[in-house]
Amino acid sequence: MQKLFKRSSTIYFVYLILMIILSILLLFFGYRFIVTNAIVWLVINLMIECVLTTLCIFKRDESMKSTNIIVQLLPTFSLIYIIILTIHINIDNIIILCFHHLFCFLSCYIISLLYANKFVFRIIYATFNTILLLFLLAVVYFLMIFTDFGKETIIEQVTSPDKSYTAILINSDQGALGGDTLVSIEYNNTKIIGYGYFEKNLYIGE
Repeated sequence: MQKLFKRSSTIYFVYLILMIILSILLLFFGYRFIVTNAIVWLVINLMIECVLTTLCIFKRDESMKSTNIIVQLLPTFSLIYIIILTIHINIDNIIILCFHHLFCFLSCYIISLLYANKFVFRIIYATFNTILLLFLLAVVYFLMIFTDFGKETIIEQVTSPDKSYTAILINSDQGALGGDTLVSIEYNNTKIIGYGYFEKNLYIGE
């Protein structure tokens, strides 16, 4: 177990990689995750990230040299994870989403600053990761400003006889940009009470 804790930064890195790959695969096949309880979603994600961050910080003196390099990649991959997650999930409370994004990136950013590397490399990594932080702040600001942009209205929904699926017809109004008609399928058997469920877009058009 102690050996595992010493590799906590690598575990955090692998966690981000796996979440990125999983989200990309789901997006590729047209699936997205609908969050039904933003608070529960936030708490679960923060618990995972808090545990990993705590282990990384307290075990940094016992880390190997190879993990010190991996640590510097954490902010970059956390930003990739954040961007893909924003596309993949549907959550009503944009403030909670932005709070999670900031916490996830800042935890990786702080970890990268605390781990020891040669002075020149620390300056290079710190500068690059700070630029990423500024970019994330701009993205969060954009999300907050355009939180009310567009509106989706459910026109009709029909549930299958066995209650496994629900077909939903949605009118998406994007204001001056026009709008679309969406046809989605809710997978009722994937519903996690108090958390969310998966949905697949079948049609997007006029």
